[in-house]
Amino acid sequence: MSLRRHLTAIAALASLCLGHHAEAAGRSAPSIYSAEWSGGEPGRNWGGDLVAEAARYVGSGKFTSLPGAWCADAVSFWLQRAGKPPLASRMAGAALSYGPRGSGAPGDLAVFVGRRGYAYHVGVVVASLGDRVEVVSGNWGHRVGRAFVSRRSLIFVRT
Repeated sequence: MSLRRHLTAIAALASLCLGHHAEAAGRSAPSIYSAEWSGGEPGRNWGGDLVAEAARYVGSGKFTSLPGAWCADAVSFWLQRAGKPPLASRMAGAALSYGPRGSGAPGDLAVFVGRRGYAYHVGVVVASLGDRVEVVSGNWGHRVGRAFVSRRSLIFVRT
C-alpha cells in the first residue's frame, strides 16, 4: 500500500473512531459557510478533531460566500467544527498569533511564509514525515487539497 493510501486510510479510520461523540451544544458554522459534512445527522459535531475535520473536505471546492482567498476561512471553519475558536481574521497571517509555536505535529497549523516573513497561506498538518509534512488546506488549486511540504518553508502553530 502506498504511503498516500495508507495515510488516507488512517485519516478515515480516525474520523470514524473520533467522530461520534460530541454534541454541537449550540455551536453552528457562521453563515458564510455553505459546506456541511454529508455524513451523519445534521446538528452534530462529527469531528472534534481538527485533522479529521480538514481531511473530510479534501477535493471539495470553495465553501464560503466571501470573495477572495479562502485558505484562512477554511482553517477557521475546521477549527470551529473541532470545537476551537476561529482565527482572528481572514488573513493567513492571523494563524501566527493563534497559539504558541508548534513542532509540525498533526493538528498544528502550518503557515506558509515567504522570504520576507510574509504569511501567504495556511493549512492543517495531517501527518509528519521527517523533513516534510502533509498539509491539508483550502484554496490549494481552487480546492481543498493535500500537499507534502518541506518543514523549512513553514511556521507551525499549536491549536
